[in-house]
Amino acid sequence: MALPPRDRGVPDARRFADGRLRHGGLARGPRPGACTPATRAGTSAAGRGVLPAAGDRAYLAPPPPQPHLHGVPANQQLEGRNLFSAMNDEQAVLYALSHETPEKIVSYACYLLELESRHGQRLFHLVFDHCHHQVQEWVIAQITRDRKSFCRLCVERTDEVVFMINSCETRRSMQLFRDAIQQWMPQNQLQSLLLDSKRLRVVHAFIVKSPPDIVQIIFEAIAKDCIRLACQPNGLSLLQNCIERTSQMERNNIFIQLSYQSLHLALNSCGNWIIQDILTKGETSHIEIIAFCLTNHYVTLAKNKYGSNVVECCLRAFHEGEKMVIINELIYYPHFKDLVTHEFANFTLSTALEICKYPIRNILANAILSQNIIVRNQHSTKIFSILAKYGFIS
Repeated sequence: MALPPRDRGVPDARRFADGRLRHGGLARGPRPGACTPATRAGTSAAGRGVLPAAGDRAYLAPPPPQPHLHGVPANQQLEGRNLFSAMNDEQAVLYALSHETPEKIVSYACYLLELESRHGQRLFHLVFDHCHHQVQEWVIAQITRDRKSFCRLCVERTDEVVFMINSCETRRSMQLFRDAIQQWMPQNQLQSLLLDSKRLRVVHAFIVKSPPDIVQIIFEAIAKDCIRLACQPNGLSLLQNCIERTSQMERNNIFIQLSYQSLHLALNSCGNWIIQDILTKGETSHIEIIAFCLTNHYVTLAKNKYGSNVVECCLRAFHEGEKMVIINELIYYPHFKDLVTHEFANFTLSTALEICKYPIRNILANAILSQNIIVRNQHSTKIFSILAKYGFIS
């Protein structure tokens, strides 16, 4: 199996263990000798995260015959991949692989991804975790080479793909995943992605792990479609994940787009949450846009299950002048009495009584008391409890 060319132009910031496999003393890196110059303090080149040259037989040569492992010589085990699956001693598998060429390690790792057994899944985690970072990169290059196969792998082996993303140690590995995931980002493909919870898990893991410059193209695709994403549960989660990791400038651009659609989003079961996020975390300019868009619509919002939450958040985020706009719109509503006993609007009025200070609180309290509401149903109990708390009624 031909492996992709190594990207030698990308420096690695981390150190890695010797040889093709690492951890636990199983790695077999090149030793100083005729083919390999000695290094300082006995540290091999592989120990610094650099693979031996192609001609280094200490790295690529097949291993000499080894003592029997479970009754089968190691070099015979490597003749058939199925023999590995029958081995219960995982350390023996690692030992045998530590003597193999990168091509065989990559081939075996990809083979494990095809297995449906728990043993195969566990063994893949173990092998991949012990691989040299360059070999890990080759495994990723192999599984992402065919886009359709990668998509199927993300659906059928989601845990393994997420594990590989979280284990990536080189920029090239993340770039390979980025190039494969990018196919899901066009608008005509994004809707399909939002309906696929398994591929979404892969995208979320990639966004969290990837450096900002590598994931930038994903951010840009999501920003272009942020309004539609905000109105769907999976889209909202994806959008919020991106917003947490974008730059201040990109976050500002997304917030501006969303703020101008705040009336539409505030009435949506998912969109109301992103508007509340903007009111809580956004800048003054974003809050001013929201206040402008929601003016003359506060009664409609207060009577809506989701919009009432947004109005409550507005009361906490707005300055006193904007709060007065909200209160005036509510108390001058011809059927204000109905708002006091409304199943959703009563929460807006209760929050206003708690949040607003004098004289706004007094204006609202007097407006409520002037309605002469005698029958205090379950939806107005909290309002009158707050009125009593602040001494408006005994």
